[in-house]
Amino acid sequence: MVSQSVDPDDLVAVTDDLVAYLRSRSEDIGRLLAQRYREEIVEYRSLPEGFIDQDVAPTARRNFEEVLSGLSSGYPERETHLDEFRDSAIRRFQQGVPIQALLHAYRLWGHTVWEEVQRAPQTRTNPEAALVIAGRIMKHVDLVSTTVAQAYLQKASGFIHDREVVRRDLIEALIAGNAPERVASHAPAFKLNDDNKFFVMLLRPRPQTPGLEPGALRAALELIEKQVKGTSIAVLLAVVRGEEIVAVCHSVQGMTVDLRQHANTLATLLSGFLVGVGRTHDGLAGIARSYVDAQDAILSALSVSDERARAYMFADALVEHVVRASTYRDDLHREALAPLRAYDERHRTELVSTLRSYIDGGFNLAQAAADLKVQPNTVKYRLQRIQGLTGYNPLNPRDVLLFALALKVRA
Repeated sequence: MVSQSVDPDDLVAVTDDLVAYLRSRSEDIGRLLAQRYREEIVEYRSLPEGFIDQDVAPTARRNFEEVLSGLSSGYPERETHLDEFRDSAIRRFQQGVPIQALLHAYRLWGHTVWEEVQRAPQTRTNPEAALVIAGRIMKHVDLVSTTVAQAYLQKASGFIHDREVVRRDLIEALIAGNAPERVASHAPAFKLNDDNKFFVMLLRPRPQTPGLEPGALRAALELIEKQVKGTSIAVLLAVVRGEEIVAVCHSVQGMTVDLRQHANTLATLLSGFLVGVGRTHDGLAGIARSYVDAQDAILSALSVSDERARAYMFADALVEHVVRASTYRDDLHREALAPLRAYDERHRTELVSTLRSYIDGGFNLAQAAADLKVQPNTVKYRLQRIQGLTGYNPLNPRDVLLFALALKVRA
């Protein structure tokens, strides 16, 4: 390459010659950019047919022509020139193009234009002028990249905010059960079909839990969505609502559902929360009923002195309602539990907690022992002691039902 020093007074003329040459190749450069986008940016290849030729390439060509106009006039950085790039960033967001791919396209644009500048005949005779132009091109790439990134992220932020507002609005409408227009408008976006069956999972902080850290409810919400993924439960809509988390769920078709097991797993992972699960009801109108069911389950959890991390189903609350409504509830407590509580208080034993673990564990000695962190023989000995104190045998199905009902009554 022949190098010639360019007098500052001649730089404008040299630049204009180079700009004129590049402008004559505008169409070819536009096609070259489209080809490189296809070859090097996988996200662009996956877009609909004709997208690159009809949208991306024309934008790239106009971008090139914009630079050429600026090069011949001192490159004024006027904000009005950036509007089209902002619009293009918003289109890319709406088309599902990741921001990494968008910025990759602008970097690729800069490299391609610089290669064309290097091949220009004016560059071979005046390389110093080409370096000046290269600096202006890179400055333009930086300015446009910053502009499109800001526009893209602002649009994404607004979209996320709008979706979160819709999510909360829909939950309120579903729980209230009195806003069919809002439900009908928003439900399809969250795959809530009125022909399906739904149940509500409700989480509230335990009363004895210290003040929650900022973001604790949001972290719990993310854990719920992650934990149920791939299981027989699908969380269709979940939001933080004040000091509680409300999740609208349904059972995945064709999969066996062990709802209590899944809910117990969540309760174990989120031990600072009470987990209540409502019954499954038909249609969107049933979500309000299931929410009330889940509230009853939470109230049932609050009424017992069981600190273990486990979920509470509506069935638990239902049995408790029946027991508490009975005129014999005090007799039931005196007959089956009062002797055990008195013995535990005098001897600092754990007969009541052993009985509860044995019943909740499906009358399995090994499961109760694991829960209490003792040996199975210890559990068996305690159950025998319970029979001696009350006259009822926890190993007998009829008697154990009496104990199970008594545990639903407050001391």
